[in-house]
Amino acid sequence: MIQPTFVVGAYASLPHHRDDQRKYYELLGEQSWVDAIEIPYPGDLADPTDRAWYADALPPVWCRNVITAIPGTMQAVGRDPGFGLASPNDDGRHAAIEFVRNINDVIADLTERRGANDVAFVELHSAPTGRADADAMRRSLAELTSWDWRGTRLVIEHCDRFVDGQKPEKGFLPIDAEIELCRQAGVGLTVNWGRSCVEGRDANLPLAHVTAAAQAGVLTGLMFSGAGPDVTQYGYAWIDGHLPMNPDEPTSLMDSDHIRACVAAAMTCESLEYIGAKVCVPGDSDLRERVGYLERIHHAVVGQ
Repeated sequence: MIQPTFVVGAYASLPHHRDDQRKYYELLGEQSWVDAIEIPYPGDLADPTDRAWYADALPPVWCRNVITAIPGTMQAVGRDPGFGLASPNDDGRHAAIEFVRNINDVIADLTERRGANDVAFVELHSAPTGRADADAMRRSLAELTSWDWRGTRLVIEHCDRFVDGQKPEKGFLPIDAEIELCRQAGVGLTVNWGRSCVEGRDANLPLAHVTAAAQAGVLTGLMFSGAGPDVTQYGYAWIDGHLPMNPDEPTSLMDSDHIRACVAAAMTCESLEYIGAKVCVPGDSDLRERVGYLERIHHAVVGQ
C-alpha cells in the first residue's frame, strides 16, 4: 500500500519573528502527522548564516524534505523575463541552470550540517512566463539529471499554464507537455491544487491534472493550497496565494470533497511519494492556530 510522506509548506504560515519561527518548527515537529517540510529557495537557504540557523531549527526527524524553487524562479523572472529552464533564450536558460546549481550546492551544505541528506526532492518549474518551450526544458533536464544530487530527486511542479487572454500567475508549460518531459527525463511531477485551479478558474481541473499525471505514472507529489474567485485578505481574485481550505476561508474553492477526490486519484499511482499542505493564515494567528489550518487539511487527506 502506498504510504506517502506528509509535507507541510510551513513558510506560507510562518510567523514574523525568529524566536516564534523556531517555536513553530518545534511545534510542527511534535505533530505525529507531519513527516517533512517544503523549503523555499532562496529564503533562509541562500545566506550561510541563515542556512546554519535553519539547519539547526528544523527537527531532526524530518528527513524527507522538499525544496521548492518557485520563489527564486519568480524573483528571477521578474528581473529578466527570459529567465527559465524552459526559456528559448540561451542566456536565460543558462542562468536558470546556474540557479539550480546553487540549489545543488545548498543541498551539499545542508547534508554536511545535518549529517545526512534530508532533502528528498527538489521542485523545479518550466519558466519563463508566456514563452516556455518544451524542447528547451528537455535540454535543461538532460543536463540537470546528469549531476550528482546525493540521492535527492528532481520533480517538475506544475504551475498555471499560459492561457491567451488570461492574466497569468505563472504562465508556464501545459501539464501534458510536462508529463511527457517527465517520462523522457525520468523525473516526477507534482500537482499543486491551487495552481491548477487558478489555471482553469475551475475547482475540477486539479483532479483532472492529478488523474492525468497518475495515469501516466509520473505523479510524485500533491500539494494542497487553496484558490478562489474573490478578493480576500490573502490578495486579489485568482491569486496563487495559498488560501486556506474552505470553510477556514469561505471563498476558497478547495474543500474536503475536492481534497479527498484528488487523494483518491493520486493513491492509484505507485510513483506517489508525498502529499502535503501549504496555506497562508491570518497574520494575528497564534502558533497553534497556524498548525490547525494545516492539520484540517491533513484530516481531509486521511478522510477524517
